[in-house]
Amino acid sequence: MKYAMMIGLFAAATLSPAVLAAEPPATLHIGLDDIDLTTPRGVAAAQRRIDRAVGAFCRNDVEHLSHAGRRAARQCREAARGDALAQLDDRRLRQLAAR
Repeated sequence: MKYAMMIGLFAAATLSPAVLAAEPPATLHIGLDDIDLTTPRGVAAAQRRIDRAVGAFCRNDVEHLSHAGRRAARQCREAARGDALAQLDDRRLRQLAAR
């Protein structure tokens, strides 16, 4: 699976080169424009929103999947969450600098 994630910006993460050639990229967009990231409450709200969006984007119903399917779902969640949190940190720093 190949996907691109957007939190106001664009970041791409990949899983398998063989799968990448076969599938067009899917896009995950998490809107954070309405959250003040300069406060601890705002950051916590953004992290919850990211967790929900990543859970919906990557498979969570892994009980019936093979071991490889579970691993792919876990890798998707880890990569998507890592990218989203990196973008969240960047956006938070920009909001703090703009104050």
